[in-house]
Amino acid sequence: MMETLILFAGDSNQGILYAGQALIEAAIEAGWHAACVDSGRQGDVEHCIIMLSRKPLQRGPAAMPEVGLLASLSAADAFERTIEPGGLLVLNAREIRRPALRRDVDVVMVPVAETPEDPSLATLTLLGALVALTDWASLDEVMRVVRKSCVGDAACKAFQRGAFFVEEMLTSASAEAA
Repeated sequence: MMETLILFAGDSNQGILYAGQALIEAAIEAGWHAACVDSGRQGDVEHCIIMLSRKPLQRGPAAMPEVGLLASLSAADAFERTIEPGGLLVLNAREIRRPALRRDVDVVMVPVAETPEDPSLATLTLLGALVALTDWASLDEVMRVVRKSCVGDAACKAFQRGAFFVEEMLTSASAEAA
């Protein structure tokens, strides 16, 4: 993999830009070149596209993202189709209560705890799942970033829930394959 584009999208109160920035910071600490190459808002849906590369960044955001982290139904409706075939979708199972529309990408529906007081915790759970599924940064590297910028344990616990979900899912899949 030379360069990867990752789309983060969700409602404006879900901490989408924060989650993208946390991944950028952790990926840079892990030796990647990383930057936000596009961000904006469509109605109530906020999005950002992160580029990661082992070499200095060269590609603009015109290409389709290979990965999508979608935190809300409105984000899924707006952006699910923009993910490159063969890519990965990490979806908030609490907010997106319909099957994924895509059959040409891997889909991980992440269960998210009820957190009405802070919707950004759901996004951190999705980020934990995404990091556990990839090799862009270690869970510890991302956890250090989350711990630096968040007050209290809720953010760290939300991130860990997503990572534990993926670890359990992969362990279960390995056991079934054996």
